[in-house]
Amino acid sequence: MASNTIASKLLEQNKDAAKTYQPMPLFSELSSLGLEVPHTLIITCADPRISPEKFLDLGPVGPVIIRNVCGHVAPALNDIVSLDSLVNFTDVIIVHHTDCGSLMMKNENVRNYIKKELPEAKDVDSMKFGGTIEIHQSVKDDLAILRASPLIKKDLREHSYGFILDIKTGEFITVDA
Repeated sequence: MASNTIASKLLEQNKDAAKTYQPMPLFSELSSLGLEVPHTLIITCADPRISPEKFLDLGPVGPVIIRNVCGHVAPALNDIVSLDSLVNFTDVIIVHHTDCGSLMMKNENVRNYIKKELPEAKDVDSMKFGGTIEIHQSVKDDLAILRASPLIKKDLREHSYGFILDIKTGEFITVDA
């Protein structure tokens, strides 16, 4: 048993959850169950309030989901390309959301935090941490990064869409880029 309090708590939660856990199909079993390998990718925020499984009412084999700070594309490019080689994506959906913590996160504040906590860290002043000034523009910027990347195939660049999730209503706001 893990000695760390949070790890112990998670292990206990997992034991309880495992009692009612429904096994997920293996990739090799999908077609025999009448299911397809997911061909849609959603890139969204790591904020625990933002769950595509909930705001899109997804089933057990829904889209592939990548989560990071603000749902930015740039830090996810390697993952997008790697996963695309496996499942052959047809669409990319970028979802940012209202009341995002990245609206409060400033690069300079994160740099100062790192310098205080890790004074030996190098090149901190040149680092960017994904802070956002305006959410609509942030979605447009991420669409532009995706569509300009030479690593993303042409048809996927053409089938990329941006939305903002209103966390109070659960509804999408379309962002045209």
